[in-house]
Amino acid sequence: MNTKTFLLAGLAVALVIAAMAPFIASSNPDGLESAFFGIFGAKEIQGSEINEEHAEAAEEEIAAITGNDFSFESPFPDYSIEGLSKFGEAAAIIIGTVLVLGIAFGLSRIMARPE
Repeated sequence: MNTKTFLLAGLAVALVIAAMAPFIASSNPDGLESAFFGIFGAKEIQGSEINEEHAEAAEEEIAAITGNDFSFESPFPDYSIEGLSKFGEAAAIIIGTVLVLGIAFGLSRIMARPE
């Protein structure tokens, strides 16, 4: 298999995974987000229900402690395009995947140039 075929196959696999992810992923927060909400009392450690009022208060408290208050809006908040439900999530992930792969490809081309 030549390099071009290998790269195109990798791109195809990445795009299939990006398109399928929202449909098979859990809607319950996990990992760092779940631990954060558990520590600040916005959810039970074993449960999946989030108390939105407590969650917002926890985020405000952390912003006050750390001074980290974002000054810009995300182009795809929560990895989604508003109003498109799961298809908006898939589109946002596909766009992000293509952008990251494009940046990686561009950087690799720049770095591989002979001096």
